[in-house]
Amino acid sequence: MKSLLFTCALGILVSMNAFGQEIHLNCNHPNPTTESLKQIKSLLTHSQKSTDLKIFPVVFHVLHQNGSENISEAQIYEAMTYLNADFQKLNADTISVVSPFDTLIGKVNFEFRLATIDPNGNPTNGITRILTPLTTGAKENSKIYGWDPSKYINIWVVRSFEEPISGLTHNPLSLGPDPCADGIMMLNSYLGSIGTGNSQMIHFLTHEMGHFFGLYHLMENTNAPFGTNDCGYSDGIEDTPHTSEAYSCFNNLNTCNDSLYSESFNYWGYDVPDMEQNFLAANYCSRMFTKGQVALMRSVAESPIYGRAHLWSASNLVATGTGPGSVISSIVPPSSDFSFQTNTSGGVPLYQALICSGNNVSFNIQNGQPAGTTYLWSFSGAVPASSTLSNPTVNYGSPGFYDVTLTATNANGSSTTSHSSIVYASDSWPDFIGPMVQDFNVSGDFWLSQNLNEDNGYFQRIGNHGTQNSGCFLLGNRYEPDTTNLCYSTSILQTQLSKDNLISPAFDLSNSTSITISFDYAYGSAVIPDSAATEVLKVYYSRDCGKTWVLKKTIADTALITAFVPQNANFIPAQNQWRTISFPFTGISTDNKTRFKFEFVASNYSNNFYVDNFVIDGVLGISDSELSGIGIYPNPSQKGGIITISGLPNSTSQLLISDMQGKLVFQKELSDGSSESEVQLSTDLKSGCYLVEVTQNGSKFLTRLILE
Repeated sequence: MKSLLFTCALGILVSMNAFGQEIHLNCNHPNPTTESLKQIKSLLTHSQKSTDLKIFPVVFHVLHQNGSENISEAQIYEAMTYLNADFQKLNADTISVVSPFDTLIGKVNFEFRLATIDPNGNPTNGITRILTPLTTGAKENSKIYGWDPSKYINIWVVRSFEEPISGLTHNPLSLGPDPCADGIMMLNSYLGSIGTGNSQMIHFLTHEMGHFFGLYHLMENTNAPFGTNDCGYSDGIEDTPHTSEAYSCFNNLNTCNDSLYSESFNYWGYDVPDMEQNFLAANYCSRMFTKGQVALMRSVAESPIYGRAHLWSASNLVATGTGPGSVISSIVPPSSDFSFQTNTSGGVPLYQALICSGNNVSFNIQNGQPAGTTYLWSFSGAVPASSTLSNPTVNYGSPGFYDVTLTATNANGSSTTSHSSIVYASDSWPDFIGPMVQDFNVSGDFWLSQNLNEDNGYFQRIGNHGTQNSGCFLLGNRYEPDTTNLCYSTSILQTQLSKDNLISPAFDLSNSTSITISFDYAYGSAVIPDSAATEVLKVYYSRDCGKTWVLKKTIADTALITAFVPQNANFIPAQNQWRTISFPFTGISTDNKTRFKFEFVASNYSNNFYVDNFVIDGVLGISDSELSGIGIYPNPSQKGGIITISGLPNSTSQLLISDMQGKLVFQKELSDGSSESEVQLSTDLKSGCYLVEVTQNGSKFLTRLILE
């Protein structure tokens, strides 16, 4: 059991001089308005000057895509330890606060505890994990699935922000109570010093929590160069000197003359240096609140106006499991969510794994599982077929689609997650022989859809709306409100940076020359102005079952858009809203199973995206030397008849028969040790011309077969 009291005397002293350069943080917090300054003055004038301990329930929402941003419990616990030390004046680096500020250090006497009871009354460790693309390029609408802000302080942890900032916090003095915006959003790399954290950033959560309780920056927020901000700016607190620069860690700086400003001069009586070591400066050497800042934060917490008073009430501490003697239970319901890595370049996690048969896939449980959790994996078609390891690696020896199930269990319950056809092990032979045309009018052509974000928008085949109202592939991007996210306008289909793949079957292009790849597409977007367009279509190819992908074509921003449509419309393209894209492709002799991939990255303005008429154009070469050793008779032959293949090499060979559109219609392994082999043809084959390919040890023999 872990105590909820994350306080200790932390013996960490961060010296910026040791790092050779000064780096300043940016949370882009708004400046106080005239009305905000009036509120601050009133709050300080009527402050009760209380000093009692106030406890606040906290919940962390880790937004992730199975990357390093899915930080560990340990990193969150450490960040809470630093936060509580700062608010209790227990951080050891206060000893280095310079004069005259060393006598001014205030103790807020707030304690922050991770909730142990969730809004539904279930046990929790105060940490939720949400798989979502909103962790990248985060902004206000990334504050999803927050808990009641009158009962919990919500802290969202993200991979990156849309703007170049480190954090985003709702200040109650600027915006008033807002159940949607209320809370803190932070980069994962600005929490604690372990994991993705950094020892330079250990006080940044304290900085943001200061905003949460009504504090403003010491300097004006203009992003102006060094020393050029307005000295007339005030945060409304008398004992924080005027400064036009609070980015550095030079304690002898004095960028503003305090004798010119009555509220500061009345307090100090002389011109004092800049307070670079304040938690509300924008640097990495902060280590103190002033007594005036303490008074304001406590007044905001006690006021019924700003939505903070109920947080620390006795009834709420009981309801959230954060009262006296509360502990974080090491036994909370486990999660059975999992990710996995194929042998792809860079180990990119995929929702649907594409591998060559015979390759491995490594599966990984979600970070932050409760202690005492056990695991039972079930793998169809894999060796081993089951595992009790937390992160097993299995091998898929035969081609096909395979299911995976994980059951996670501990003393408080169990959870099961099953994914059907999550792994596709590719054949060792191609699906088609190029050149060829695929118009998507019939199924069974072996295209694969990868839904990387596990959302509701993904590539699917439809029977109409193509270039001639024919079949095509549709990626549903249209806006469809997410009714579970009541605060912000987000779509249940696609959001900013949602990524989906459409992967082609494997083509044998080893005997094709002068190759050109082309396809038709149509795409609608509601983006206005043009500068807001961020959607991207990329086309890749792979010669190794998706182990590595090579970028071949990129179409981005407004160049991708073929129609501007309202966001809530269901875009169906007219004939003049289709566009044809083509590019040359160079085949090589080992191109016996080349795949192509369409990767679409959505924006918040995206509507539907369509693909039709995938064409591999070129010349199929069949040289006399390749035909010299093979004979097929009778040729012409009859449907359903028997053909004899002579002149075979003295080892196992593969026989592939394709129609003239490149579709593989028959395949068979020819017996070892015989120079002739009889093959029974299917009665389903239609009359016409077919391409016969025999492969053995990298050699290839091609000829044509006519069925009458």
